[in-house]
Amino acid sequence: MDTPEDSIEDPKTSKNLEKLHAQNPSLLDALQSQGQSNQSLESKHKEAEGNLVTCQQKLDDAHKREIEFSMAIEELSIERDYLKSEFLGFKGRLREREEETLGVIDGEGSEKGYLEEEIYEGIREREDLVSKIDVGIGENERLLKDIEGLKQRNEELEENLRRGLGVLGSIKEALMRVSKGLFEELGNGSDHGCEYLEQGLNLEGKSDEFVEGLNFVWKIVKRVEEELGDNESYKRKDEQLKESLSRDLGVLGSIKVHLIRVSEALDEKKREIGINDEHEKMEEEVLNFEEISEQLKEMKSLSVGLDFVLKIVKSVEEKLNDFQNKVMKEKRELESSIVSLTEENRDVNTLLRIALVEKEAVEKSLNKLKGNNEQKRVALLQYAERGLQRVGFGFIMGGGGGAATEQSQQQKKDNEQVSENTASSASNASDAGSECEEEVSLASTVEKMMKNLRLEITQLRKALEESRSDAERLQCLAEKQAQQITEQVLYIKELEYQESLLSQNVEELLINIKTTEDNVERWKEACELEVQAAKHAIEERDKLVEILKRELEKTRAALEVSNSKLKLKEELADAAMAAQSAAERSLRLADSRTAVLHRRIEELTRQLEEAESRETNTRRKFRRICWPWEALKMANPTRRVLPEMQALVYHKE
Repeated sequence: MDTPEDSIEDPKTSKNLEKLHAQNPSLLDALQSQGQSNQSLESKHKEAEGNLVTCQQKLDDAHKREIEFSMAIEELSIERDYLKSEFLGFKGRLREREEETLGVIDGEGSEKGYLEEEIYEGIREREDLVSKIDVGIGENERLLKDIEGLKQRNEELEENLRRGLGVLGSIKEALMRVSKGLFEELGNGSDHGCEYLEQGLNLEGKSDEFVEGLNFVWKIVKRVEEELGDNESYKRKDEQLKESLSRDLGVLGSIKVHLIRVSEALDEKKREIGINDEHEKMEEEVLNFEEISEQLKEMKSLSVGLDFVLKIVKSVEEKLNDFQNKVMKEKRELESSIVSLTEENRDVNTLLRIALVEKEAVEKSLNKLKGNNEQKRVALLQYAERGLQRVGFGFIMGGGGGAATEQSQQQKKDNEQVSENTASSASNASDAGSECEEEVSLASTVEKMMKNLRLEITQLRKALEESRSDAERLQCLAEKQAQQITEQVLYIKELEYQESLLSQNVEELLINIKTTEDNVERWKEACELEVQAAKHAIEERDKLVEILKRELEKTRAALEVSNSKLKLKEELADAAMAAQSAAERSLRLADSRTAVLHRRIEELTRQLEEAESRETNTRRKFRRICWPWEALKMANPTRRVLPEMQALVYHKE
C-alpha cells in the first residue's frame, strides 16, 4: 500500500488536491470534520485502553496486596499460634516448677516432721513408760474394782438364789395345795369325776386359764430346776476349788510354819531380847495370813499367798545372812579370845619364871646387901623396872599400833605409880626397916600392874576385833557402794553418751533445719524471681499480643479498605467495560459512517470520472496530459485514500 506521504510529496497531487479543494469545499470540510471526530474517538479509545491497563494493573496490585496480606495474616496467625504454644508451655513449666518447689517444700517439711518425731520419740517413750506404769496401777485398781464387783455379783447371785429358793418353796407349796385339792375333788368317785369333767368341758374359759397358769408354773419350775442344776454344778466347782485352795493353803501354812520356825531358830538372840515384839509381829502375820486365806477363798487365786510366801522367804534369807555374819563374828571373837588366852598363859608362865629368877636374884642380893638398905632399895627398884620393861613394855609394843599413844600414856602413869609405890615402899622400909614388907609391896605392885596390863590388852584386842569387823563391814559396804558407783557411772556414761548422741542429733537436725530453711528461702526467692520473670514475660507477651491485635485490626482495616478499593476497581472495571462497549458501539457507528462516506466518495469519484470522461470526450487529448486527474485514474481507486481517512482504515485493519 502506498502511503499518503508519497501522494502529498508529489507536486502534481498537491495541485490536484488544491483544485479539488477549490472545486468541492463542502466535501473537504465534511471530511475534515469526520477526521477530527475520528481522532477524538481514537484519543478517547486510547484513554479508555490506558484506563483499562491502569485498572488491570491496579487489580493485579490489589491481588498481589491481597496475597501479601493473606500471607502476612497467615504468618501472624502462625506466630500467634506459636506464641500461644510457647505461652502454654511456659505456663506448664511454671506449674511444674511450682509443683516441684511445693514438693521440695513438702519434702523438707516432712523431713522436719520426721526429725521432730525422732526427737520427740524419746520423750514419747518415757511418757509411754510412765503411762504404762500408770496403766499398770490403773489395771491393778481395775482388778481390785473388778474383784469387788465380782464379790458384789456373787452376793447378789446368792441373794437372788435365796430369793429364788424362797419363791420355789412358795411355788412348791402352792402346787402341792393345788394338787391336793384336785385329788380330793377327783377322789369322790367316777360319777363325781364325770361331773367334774363335764363341768370342765362346760367351763372352757376357766380351764384354759387354769391350764395356761399351770403351763407357766411348769415352765418356771423347769427354769428354776435348771438354775438349781447350774447352781449345784457351780457349787460343786466352788467346793472343788475350795478343797484345792484349802490344800494349797495347808501347804502354804506348813511352808509358813517351817519358815517361821527357821526364822525363830535364826534369831533366838533377838527373840530373847524382844519376845513381845515378835509375838505381836507373828500375830499380825497370822491375821494377815488369815485375811489372805479369806481373800484366796473369795478370789479363788494363789497369787497373794505366793506373794506372802515370797516375802517370808526373803525375810528368811535376810535372817540367814545376818545369822551367818553373826556366826562369823562369834568365830572371830572366839579365835581372838583363844589367842588372847594363850598369850596370857604364855605371859603368866614367863612372868612366873621371871619372878622366880628375880626372887632368887633378890635373895642373893639381899644376902649380899643386908648391910646397905639404900643399895638394897636401889637394886630392888632396878630389878622392878627391868621386870616391868621385860614384861609390860615389850608386850605392849608387840600389840596393835592403833592404840600406841594410849598405851604409852598408860605406861607413863604406871611408871609414876610404880615410882610412887617404890618411894612409898622405900619410905615405909626406911620407917619400918623390914625387908618382908618391901617384898610384899613390890609383889602387890607387880600384880596390880600385870592385872591392869592384862585388862588393857583385852580391851585393846576387843577394840581391834571391833575395828576389824567394822573395817570388814566398811569394806563390804565400800565394795557394794563401789559396785553401785561403777553401775551408776556406767549408767551415767550411757546417759551422757545418749545425751551426746541426742545433742549431736539435735545439732544435726538444727543444721539440717537451717539448711532446709535456707534452701526454702532460696527456693522461695528463686520462685518469686521466676514468677516475677514469668509475670514480666507474660506482660511482654500481653503487650505483643495487644500490638499484634492492633496490627491485626489495622490489617483488617487495610483489608476492608482494599476490599472497598477492589469493589471500586471492579465498579471502575465494569464502567470501563461499559465504556469500552460504548466505544466499540461508537466505532461501529463510525465504521458504518465511513462505509457510507466511502460509498459517497466512490459515487462522487464515479461522478467525477463520468464528468471527466465527458469532458475528455468533448475536449482534446493534449489537454488531458496536464490534467491532474489522469494520475488518479491511473492509480487503484481502492488503494488511493485520503490522508484523513487512512488512520481510520489502518485502525480498522
